[in-house]
Amino acid sequence: MHREDVGLIDGLTNGRSNLVYAGSVALVVVVLLLTAFGGGNPAEKALTDLRARLAPLEAELQSIETKAEASGASASAPTDPKPLQAATSDLEKQASDAIASKEPMEVANALKRITTQMSNVRSTLETLDRPKQGSGVIAADAKSLVSKLNRLDDDAELQLEIVIAKAPQSAEVCEEFLSEVSESQARARRLASPATPSEPNLESKAIRLTLGQIVTRLQAAQDKLNRFAPPPPLPFQRDQADLVIAASGILAGDLAAPLAAAWSDSEIVPGEDGSYYLSAADGRKILVLSTLVEAGFKMLADGECSVFFADRPPSSADIGNFSGDFRESRSVAEVVALDALTLLVHPDNPISKVTIGSPIPFRVAAGPEGSSIRTKSLHFGFPVTGAGESSGEQAALSDRNLLSLGLYHEEDNNLRAKRLAVQATEETLALKPSPFTIATEDYLYSFRIVAWTRPMAEDEALQLVKFATSNEGQNVVANQGFVDLRLTGSQEDVPPEILAALGTAIGSDTISSAIRLSTNFRFEVGRALLDLKAQADLERLPRFVFEKYSTHKVVILGFTDSDGGVEINMPLSKDRAETVATELRRSKVDARSAGLGPVFPVDSNTTDSGKAKNRRAEIWVVRS
Repeated sequence: MHREDVGLIDGLTNGRSNLVYAGSVALVVVVLLLTAFGGGNPAEKALTDLRARLAPLEAELQSIETKAEASGASASAPTDPKPLQAATSDLEKQASDAIASKEPMEVANALKRITTQMSNVRSTLETLDRPKQGSGVIAADAKSLVSKLNRLDDDAELQLEIVIAKAPQSAEVCEEFLSEVSESQARARRLASPATPSEPNLESKAIRLTLGQIVTRLQAAQDKLNRFAPPPPLPFQRDQADLVIAASGILAGDLAAPLAAAWSDSEIVPGEDGSYYLSAADGRKILVLSTLVEAGFKMLADGECSVFFADRPPSSADIGNFSGDFRESRSVAEVVALDALTLLVHPDNPISKVTIGSPIPFRVAAGPEGSSIRTKSLHFGFPVTGAGESSGEQAALSDRNLLSLGLYHEEDNNLRAKRLAVQATEETLALKPSPFTIATEDYLYSFRIVAWTRPMAEDEALQLVKFATSNEGQNVVANQGFVDLRLTGSQEDVPPEILAALGTAIGSDTISSAIRLSTNFRFEVGRALLDLKAQADLERLPRFVFEKYSTHKVVILGFTDSDGGVEINMPLSKDRAETVATELRRSKVDARSAGLGPVFPVDSNTTDSGKAKNRRAEIWVVRS
């Protein structure tokens, strides 16, 4: 029961307080030792912490530099465009074959292949144009790293400034660390700043140019495939046609089919081999076929077509296909339109005219063998030196040293190429093709488009031809780019000799107005008989004069070729003019006549075709 007061430590340790005191002393010694050894070099501790922060940033910098080097090596790797050119040629052929097959699946597959190839070529171009470093993701990563290094640099300068103040002997090691950070910052900034692309060398420029041309070719093939539309089903079979129309070459689609469609109120369905199918509102089935001129006249003679549209007169061999008397007359033929061969050059080409027979200082391109332009150029005897070359406006625009032939009806009003004037000789006028010069056929390379039928033709064929020459049909002709037959007037500079002849014809010394009409009446050799077109124009003229020039007098001026001498040609030209004037007076037209003989030729008098053009009568409306 005896109690004794003890201390807290003895009580808690059950009388073993000596152990607690000994442990406490030992702990104090350890703390003192740690403090002595750990806090003796404050610079080392600060640098250890800072290096721990710098290490991952250095690793990140190294990674970005590796990516930049790889990117630069890729961009500078040489590219051989020859395999791409070969692949492009193959793809272009595949595209053409797919379109020719008219199979939608073939077209879709070709389009997919070309689209893929175009993407590959464009990627190659982008790789060539990409700077070696400092672009895209690399630059973004480098900019982020620069920010991190800037923060580390700011923290390091603050901490090490304190350290150096307490321990000046650590200044050198601290400065070394700050230099390391500065060097890393500089490396990161170079990667973050857009590199200035170096000037490409000649080889690199050539590669870029070739790749750009490849892209253009692929784009053109892609556009053709995108425009492809599978042909609609034919509305009837060939042997079911009620009316068959034939036309020479491109006239089938450019003129005959549009005329037939407007006449029959039909939609045009293109078939294969240049044929066109039309189903009229009244159930008639009309077939338009494209053929050569020789084959077309034989088809007409054999009854295989009812109407044939031709761009040249029949030869003796063509006429021989018909039984009985078959010749050019309005009973079997009617001029429905006019067209012309045109001479085109680049707008910067200094040449402005061509004189027949004079050397041409340029290559002359007229398209591939068998094309309408080449056929027409051979018909006119125009020298062609660019065998197989493309022709028309685009060819002229692509080469400053090329004379490209074209067809007037295919050329838009906004033609960018330059048309050349043509003159038969140095003594004749140099004329450009225009609606007026083509309508009068004064332009040397004008030609007629004639609708031919058989003798005693069926009523449907005659009705189509009649429609083609009507005002509605001539609207179609003009809309298709051809020169129509409707008369117009032109106020031009009038030579004194013609003014004198006009004044004599109307009995007046003064002429206040002299307008030439857009037609010439042409005659057979040595005779005053009018040709095919002149006979039709003679029917059109009275109505036109009454409507447009009712207060004028009509004067017919006759001209001849140079054969026979003045003593024959002067009265002959007067007789020819009077023949026309007499016919017009029967229609109550106040018509007078005058003859000028062989003056003012429009073509050469050394060729039969030139003489035929010079045998003409011009139509003038005059007021004193």
